[in-house]
Amino acid sequence: MARLKEAEALLEDSMGEIDDEEIELILGPERASEVPESMVSVTGDAVAAVAPPRNDVPRGSIVAIAGGNTAVGKSLLRARFAADAGWSLRVLLNKGESIGEMARLGVEGAPAASGAELRKALEGASALIIVSAAAGGKGGVETEQVKALVAAIPDGLRRVVFLSSHGVERADKLPFSLVNAWGGPLDKLRAAEQEVILRAKGRLPSFSVVRVGKLVDADGAPRRAEIASGDALQGDVTIGSASSVLLQSLSRQEAVNASFSVAPLARDLVGAAAPDESHWADEFLKLVGPELYRRALGGDAAAIDGDELRGWLREFALRFVQPGAGLTTPVELDDLEGGRGVILRFVQKNPNVRYANFDQRETDDEKWAKAKASSKQSKATPDGALYLHAETEPYARVRVTRAEMDKDGIVIKPMSEATILEALDKAIATLEKKR
Repeated sequence: MARLKEAEALLEDSMGEIDDEEIELILGPERASEVPESMVSVTGDAVAAVAPPRNDVPRGSIVAIAGGNTAVGKSLLRARFAADAGWSLRVLLNKGESIGEMARLGVEGAPAASGAELRKALEGASALIIVSAAAGGKGGVETEQVKALVAAIPDGLRRVVFLSSHGVERADKLPFSLVNAWGGPLDKLRAAEQEVILRAKGRLPSFSVVRVGKLVDADGAPRRAEIASGDALQGDVTIGSASSVLLQSLSRQEAVNASFSVAPLARDLVGAAAPDESHWADEFLKLVGPELYRRALGGDAAAIDGDELRGWLREFALRFVQPGAGLTTPVELDDLEGGRGVILRFVQKNPNVRYANFDQRETDDEKWAKAKASSKQSKATPDGALYLHAETEPYARVRVTRAEMDKDGIVIKPMSEATILEALDKAIATLEKKR
């Protein structure tokens, strides 16, 4: 960080050109080699290499916690994860609060009752965890306090994680509509989430919004949990599980700029004997895309090998390039890199696009080759995609992720996605019965 400030100062003061050797001298050879040409900007005669803002929380970082006196906040302070990561914990204290016995664990308390105290309390912090009162209960940050809290966040902060509640995106649906009927608490909590997200998008490298149900105390219960993108889950969550997810969110790139929900783990398919790292890596994988569908193969189908599963998935995908596929948006086919599955790529409707003709007798491989060739020749405009992953590790399963959505103007295709996922679920059930 100091070297980047040197680079910025040199940009302001320099009256001549800064060449590659000077960039290397300022940033060091490793950082200088990472600076892409597009990030070297010219102002007058000066050139500055400005690295992208970092969103990692390295060893030695200070992690500030607002709502540290809630049950989940205290669980965060007691967790071994923070110590193993090399982080120092700092609790933001309201008037009359103290950290009590936590001082013996090396936890720092910082008064934050006024705006000036709050800004001082956040100085030097690399990350901030906000435990909302709606999710964490007494001692948490009230929704009306969130705006002032995020306004005090310094520019040097790398991550902010906000603990919210299930139902903020389902406030008009049972059972959450009953909760929201009296004063609109879920609507207010959703507004608080937006305050955090807008502040992060405006000036911070990243945010994470973690949504939980009722937090329950369960001493000795496993700390593992299930996660899913958006506001899709429900159910009580143990305090230990909630604190584990919050800490994991600080250390995982998959959680960067993501909103997701947490629920009890119905089945530990990775295996109770597997390390916690394996479990959390597989759960946070759901945020990449994001993941829309995951199904483990049951019965004898669980023993399927990778080649057979990929071949079966290709055969399934072929139905969507034939007449009567039932999609509102046409698709083209391709292979995932490394043969890990197939791509159903949505394309903008084009009168020149023709469905593949499979009337002739052909092998599945010949049909696939024809469908791919037809896709490449169509020159239709790509419009988002679904990646269908065929995996045998950590167990035999099929996953579907949304992909190729990074261009302007591309929108989600809910009807076509639903048609494909429903057909896939039925097809897997049929595969399990046949084996």
